[in-house]
Amino acid sequence: MLPMPTPTPSLEVRLRRLAERLGTRHRTPIETWYDSERSSWTLRWYDGPSVAAIRSELDREGTATAPVLVRRDLTTRALALAALRETRAGAMRRWVGSWGQRYHLEHVIADQPHPERAADPREEAMLDRLLTEATTGDGPWAVPDESRAFDLIARDGIAWLLPDHRLAAPGEPVGLALDPLEFLTARYAHGVHRTAWETALTTMPLRAAIAAARTDPAPGPDAARAALALLPTLRDQLTVELDTVQAALTRAAATG
Repeated sequence: MLPMPTPTPSLEVRLRRLAERLGTRHRTPIETWYDSERSSWTLRWYDGPSVAAIRSELDREGTATAPVLVRRDLTTRALALAALRETRAGAMRRWVGSWGQRYHLEHVIADQPHPERAADPREEAMLDRLLTEATTGDGPWAVPDESRAFDLIARDGIAWLLPDHRLAAPGEPVGLALDPLEFLTARYAHGVHRTAWETALTTMPLRAAIAAARTDPAPGPDAARAALALLPTLRDQLTVELDTVQAALTRAAATG
């Protein structure tokens, strides 16, 4: 029986040092793993930098004296965040099952660096709530289940994940709380607009939102304030529309 090949000590040391440098640079733990059957090394990490980025840095380091592979695995957090974004974009494929959804999401974020990082506090809060609701098991075995996360979004949409359903106070940075149009949409949208809000956080038309608050017999202070905050925008839109109509009619009258 032939002896199993062993890694070259000098290459092993170089790769481990390189993995440590890359991990520090990208703030992501990177491990080295040796496959004795293939006599090859693999750099492996979760989420973090893209495969292309690490491959490029690996090539620049000149470690190609032996086969060196790179592999990035994705955590449930990264996949759940991708599912949130794809659902909001209307691109989440609900009918293909959890494995089909995972395949789609892996393809979407394959070249994306740090797919686990939320874009803003609202997205972070929505992701945290989704992962909490998707967690199964007890104690040390309590972990988020990606299939359950996909199912929750497919069944209930994403509006329920919003961390704060109140109207943002005047001067409050838009983020966790709702802006005026979002608030009116959450309160008044129905039919296709309700579906669009619940599944993708798509707001209803501005004019319809203000009209809904105006015709509400008891809108309440927040709905009234939200509609008032939107009136200048509606006024600007109407002015542009009227100017366009006036210009068109003026040209038509001149040609006569």
